[in-house]
Amino acid sequence: MFTKIRWAAFTIVALNTSSVFTASNVVDLGYAKYQGFVNPNNSNTNFLGIRFAASPTGTFRFRAPQPPEITPGIQQADAFSSQCFSGPTTGVNPVNPFRTGTISTSTTQSTPLNPEAGISEDCLFLNVYIPGSLNTTQSLPVLAWIHGGGYTYGDGLAPGDDIIKFSNGVIFVSIQYRLGVFGFLAGEEVKKNGDLNAGILDQQFALKWVQKHIHKFGGDPTRVTIWGLSAGAGSVLQHIVANDGSTSPPLFRGAITSSTYLPSQYAYNDDIPEAIFTQVSNQTGCATTKDRLACLRSVDANTLEEANDNIGLSAFYGTFAFVPVVDGEFITKRPTEILQSGRVNGDVVLSFTNTFEGTAFVNASTAPSVKTAEYISQLFPTLGQAQISAAAAVYADQGTQIDQVIAIMGESIIICPTYYLLRAFKGRSFKGEFAIPPGLHADDLYYYYPSLNENGVPPYINTAFDTAFPDSFVDFTMTMNPNLKHNPADIKPFWGTFHNGSTEMLFNKTDTNVPVIHTFSTSPELLKRCELRRTALTIFILHVSSVFTASNVVDLGYAKYEGFVNPSNSNTNFLGVRFAAAPTGASRFRAPQPPATTPGIQQANALSAQCFTAGAGSNPVDPFKTGNFSTSAMSTQEKRAADATSSEDCLFLNVYVPGALDTTRSLPVLVWIHGGGYEGGDGSDPGNDLIKFSGGLIIVTLQYRLGVFGFLAGEEVKKNGDLNAGMLDQQFALKWVQNHIRKFGGDPTRVTIWGESAGAGSVLQHIVADGGHTTPPLFRAAITSSTFLPSQYAFNDVIPEGLFTQIANQTGCATAKDRLACLRAVDVNTLQDANVNTCLSVFFGTFAFVPVVDGTFITKRPIEILQSGRVNGDVLLSVTNTFEGAAFVDASTAPTVQTAQYVSQLFPKLGQAQISAVAAAYADVGTPINQVIGVMGESIFICPTYFLLQTFKGRSFKGEFAIPPGGHGQDVAYYFTSQNANGVPGFNNSAFDTAFPDSFIDFAMTLNPNLKHNPADVKPLWSTWSNGNTEMLFNKTDSNLPVIHTVTTSSALLKRCAIWESVGALTGQ
Repeated sequence: MFTKIRWAAFTIVALNTSSVFTASNVVDLGYAKYQGFVNPNNSNTNFLGIRFAASPTGTFRFRAPQPPEITPGIQQADAFSSQCFSGPTTGVNPVNPFRTGTISTSTTQSTPLNPEAGISEDCLFLNVYIPGSLNTTQSLPVLAWIHGGGYTYGDGLAPGDDIIKFSNGVIFVSIQYRLGVFGFLAGEEVKKNGDLNAGILDQQFALKWVQKHIHKFGGDPTRVTIWGLSAGAGSVLQHIVANDGSTSPPLFRGAITSSTYLPSQYAYNDDIPEAIFTQVSNQTGCATTKDRLACLRSVDANTLEEANDNIGLSAFYGTFAFVPVVDGEFITKRPTEILQSGRVNGDVVLSFTNTFEGTAFVNASTAPSVKTAEYISQLFPTLGQAQISAAAAVYADQGTQIDQVIAIMGESIIICPTYYLLRAFKGRSFKGEFAIPPGLHADDLYYYYPSLNENGVPPYINTAFDTAFPDSFVDFTMTMNPNLKHNPADIKPFWGTFHNGSTEMLFNKTDTNVPVIHTFSTSPELLKRCELRRTALTIFILHVSSVFTASNVVDLGYAKYEGFVNPSNSNTNFLGVRFAAAPTGASRFRAPQPPATTPGIQQANALSAQCFTAGAGSNPVDPFKTGNFSTSAMSTQEKRAADATSSEDCLFLNVYVPGALDTTRSLPVLVWIHGGGYEGGDGSDPGNDLIKFSGGLIIVTLQYRLGVFGFLAGEEVKKNGDLNAGMLDQQFALKWVQNHIRKFGGDPTRVTIWGESAGAGSVLQHIVADGGHTTPPLFRAAITSSTFLPSQYAFNDVIPEGLFTQIANQTGCATAKDRLACLRAVDVNTLQDANVNTCLSVFFGTFAFVPVVDGTFITKRPIEILQSGRVNGDVLLSVTNTFEGAAFVDASTAPTVQTAQYVSQLFPKLGQAQISAVAAAYADVGTPINQVIGVMGESIFICPTYFLLQTFKGRSFKGEFAIPPGGHGQDVAYYFTSQNANGVPGFNNSAFDTAFPDSFIDFAMTLNPNLKHNPADVKPLWSTWSNGNTEMLFNKTDSNLPVIHTVTTSSALLKRCAIWESVGALTGQ
């Protein structure tokens, strides 16, 4: 029999009574202040017994948790709270009372009727464990532990300091929730006048508490992982499928399940939950009352607990009476049904099972007489004879009859549900097996909570094992990947992500106590038996075919769009979808507006017109130094030819759906923002190319206003228009994704934004937008390819004001009383002429119209915001090319160029001292032309990338594209391959052409390029970036062999970047 674990017996002894309190350990939660203490045994700061919800007593019994009342003064958080009322460890009935119709009362009480002070109905408390001192400036990942116990017993006293010991970089939270009848009473009457699944709602309330308050303890609410064992792991599963897999805002990013417990989860008004409600009423004197639920609310807690025990014990041996139900709101369908749809909360999952999960839940004394078919009929009382016989036949080769029933219990309730969960996260999940003999349910617990053992060490004492196994959970929490090891002593080999029948990691030992840690393949026979549970055992999952919409029409509210199936790849494409009204007339130079309602069905089968474009500067000197803005020699006829497919009405996007349109899916979304110096480019990049690399991503490409149309600045625009209109277009499109991408089968909580050059610069702008606190969030991850950060001045700086004047001069608006109103009335072609002329007149390789610091959307210089550590997004992948600057430097000046003079033209506000310092820093970078190429590439592209990485340190990956010549933009051909003449990139090598583009796709799908969906990907382990740490190099040899390996960031490069960071106020970055 599986026995209760009394955490407190171990944990309280571990706390020395001389715990240290300091005034600085006080945290103000708004409703109460709590003072934690420094645990003298480990110097961690503990906050024990924090109330997260009001007492669920009286009228709050059987209702959802409520906010705590305000409590004055400072509460001492130095002792655990009372635990919730607990029931028996499992049922002990040799038959299922729901098959016999007899629920007998028991004379054995597992909890005293007059419980000690440590048990109470007022039990909604949690504990927070902080590594070291309380430091609210930290932003540490958070691990929230949900205890197990069959939803009937257990408590929140897990020793969090044990987990901190393995990492020293994780904040640990353990929570309590109502159990048994108090937390899981179901039935029609509870639905009508109470709240179903109250215990699970308690957990969710605690997770919302974490989101709201954990930053006050130094935790990062965007980096929460939830973990549980047994029913705690089952609870994690419930949160993964909660709200149809679309809880908003998200409450966690990672999920860990240790022995996922999924018993029969019936509808709340099924015969079985209703029968249990009736039994509770019968045993508490409420059977004949007019309002049985009101009566149960008024019953003494001890009387209710007695009924809780009796009914719990009367359940079939090894099962639990009070468990979650399908309530139609929080849990809308059976969990396996939601998992099948692919809609899940969370980004990545790590799941463990133990080898013999069922043994603890089967009565070993029945071994001589147990019959498999009879056992199945008792375990699942609603099965018919056909399903019972089918299940018995499948397990006939599993040894003796007792072995068969142990396997049935373990696989049907714990192991198979784990595989259903893994399948829903396929490519985003890791699977492990704990097999240290005897490999029973919960034996693993003692290896990550070693202080639960009498001598503080687990039964199998081996340093290598006792590092590798628990570190898997901690590393996953910190990085979403157990391969990114914080401890060099961790001996685990590379752990691939799980695909059906793919890699698992085994944790075992030999008979001579040598650790056995290696990968293996999932048993095909086991997966077949799990499929039985999905099909023959119809009470768990209905075997239905995938559901697809009858047509490719999507209703956006303001318009209906009909997409088409691309015959070349069978993907469903929606091209030319309007996301904003035409920014013309009075809307020119203003923020985008919602589209007008359009009747009928619009055909989304062709790309829209592109926005008006211009080119880079070609002036050998900076006009802001000379005052000479010369006009271009480009003829009006040439300009008109370039603009033939352009329009000012250009705010459209394209959606590429893998395969058929299926709105029941919940796929990750990758939003591509094109480059072009904020003056060129369009949204026509072929999204089908990116789908080709994955098959599991929805791609969105968007357009935004460019040049003078999108980035005209100055005091007059601030007063009577909107600055950074092109950036606001992008943000408007990202909000469109949040509102509508579900209608295409996408998950708005799993959006990654990616751009190249100015598209990557745009990603940087969104990362720092709104002071790094855009609410609600518009993306979870960001990718930058060649981050473009030119001088970004204040909107009313002399340079933006000079550009405004030039546009006014060239359009006949110079003398108008209201120059901006005049510019709004100017013919679009006249404005475009001025756009092209002004763009060409600026210094060679630079761009005239770029984002500015506007004081609202971009509140400060981007580098300034990055230095503050406040950013949007959780994780970052950044790639630079080796020679970013070459394309933006006039090669014809090689014989005459002087580095100091070039620096003065590139950054006209630098003083002589700064110019000399920069020139000196680049003196050893080769010839003067090489130096200025270095200056251009590093100051505008490469160093801003490192400033970005530094802010996401420990949450970012850095790569370098070096295929010769490694120039700016040359990487694009390797992920948008159809843009090449023959459909393949310049270096045509299958290993490279998989590993490089798959890095972006895998990151978008899982937030980690190490979680590879393609076994042909040859990349080695890619560690997260820290200052001067690992980067991934993508190159080739002279004999055309791929070179893909890690390198260390050049310290000389980082020193030069430090110079650029120091002069950011003058360069406008």
